[in-house]
Amino acid sequence: MKNGVLLLFMIISTIFSTCSYAITLDSYLDEVSLKNGGVRGLKMSSEAKTLRMNEGSLFFKPSFFLTGEYYDDQRPTNAPAFQGTQSLRHTVRTGLSQNLRTGTKATISYNYYKTQIIGANRALLPNKKFFDLSPMLEISQSLLRNFLGTEFEATEAIQKAQAEAAKYNDQFSYKMVLMQAENAYWRLYFAQKSLKVQAESLERAKKLRDWNLSRMKNSLVDESELVQAEANLQGREIEYQDTLSEIDVALKDFNSIREGEGDNNLEDMGHENGQYILEANVPTKGKMREDVMAFLANQKLASANAQLGIQRNRSNLELYGSYSINGRDKQYSDAYDQAVTATRPFTIVGVRFTTPLDLGAMSDYKKAYAQETVASEMAFKRKSYEVDKEWDILLQRFQNFKKRLQLTQKLEKVQEKKLSQEKRRYNQGRTTTFQVLQFEQDFANSQLLKLRNERELIIVYNQLKLFSGDSLNE
Repeated sequence: MKNGVLLLFMIISTIFSTCSYAITLDSYLDEVSLKNGGVRGLKMSSEAKTLRMNEGSLFFKPSFFLTGEYYDDQRPTNAPAFQGTQSLRHTVRTGLSQNLRTGTKATISYNYYKTQIIGANRALLPNKKFFDLSPMLEISQSLLRNFLGTEFEATEAIQKAQAEAAKYNDQFSYKMVLMQAENAYWRLYFAQKSLKVQAESLERAKKLRDWNLSRMKNSLVDESELVQAEANLQGREIEYQDTLSEIDVALKDFNSIREGEGDNNLEDMGHENGQYILEANVPTKGKMREDVMAFLANQKLASANAQLGIQRNRSNLELYGSYSINGRDKQYSDAYDQAVTATRPFTIVGVRFTTPLDLGAMSDYKKAYAQETVASEMAFKRKSYEVDKEWDILLQRFQNFKKRLQLTQKLEKVQEKKLSQEKRRYNQGRTTTFQVLQFEQDFANSQLLKLRNERELIIVYNQLKLFSGDSLNE
């Protein structure tokens, strides 16, 4: 009994799992987001770049360091009685270092040395094994190059601008792929709707041909009427096959974007009059589209690179100093006590100056960096101008297509009414088969024209959504 119930459950589950279901636009876009590797990769990449935006600030965060070293020196010495024949040293150095926004580099460290001298005369060097301990503070300050941290800040700005430009490029590419996916959905949807119109037109042509064939057999019309009906049928069949080919191409594109196969039964939107797109509000234009923001980030990057290059090639006057407290003894504890009491300090204060000698090359580099900065500003302004013009053109096209769609809706109703009246006149023997065929074709063409305008209006609307600053799904 249990096995029978289980078998029945499996059969029902299989039936329901294989049932056809209508694919909505939202479900299709969700499927693209989940299955399309390019979309997933762009989304992940954009999120990763967002997380890396402040990576450059790590340059100003404290860093921990730890160095261990084993030293074995068996080189000949000038005075083996004092210096021995071999020196062994274990070194451990640990501490914190940090770059400050003032251009200052600071390090605080704890230095441990264990030394053993082999081969020395015990009378001359009684302590052959001893410890050196040295807590130390080191500071350096640039007075020319990197003064007040300009080089540090440029390094931070470069990293941020690189991540920012990559993030905005990924975001715009992500929205573009989703827009292409939505357009692929509408392409297949309207191809299927067009096929329905073509099928109805083909069916009418067959009925008209059969009716004329019957009337000719009864000698009510001559053969020319039948030939006209047959030619019309052949024309409708050709159009039907063309639409089938369009559906095949649209379906391949549809499945390619979602990276899968399956049902192509799209949801009937239930808006035959196209009011859903006619009543759609024009998306509010955001302050700046993502691809323009990427150009702005590239402008920042060029400026930061120029600043870093100029600083890197400048003369450098650096003030540095270090202060340490030291202890040495054959016992670690005694060496430590000496160090912490600061009875044996060691101080260094110095000035370091370096400068490039190729002044001509330095001048050329400075000019080159300035040109790169200006070029990036010009590229950003041009991109902003192009995108603003694109918005204006799309807005005008949207209004034009909206008017055309409204006109084709009215035309469809007129053509339908005209065809209905002409058929009534034909049944009364007051018109010709050719006239009915012409009116039937006019009506079908008006239906197809309305579908084309509706699709074009949606495509333009999707392009306008790229300017909103929101994701395409929103």
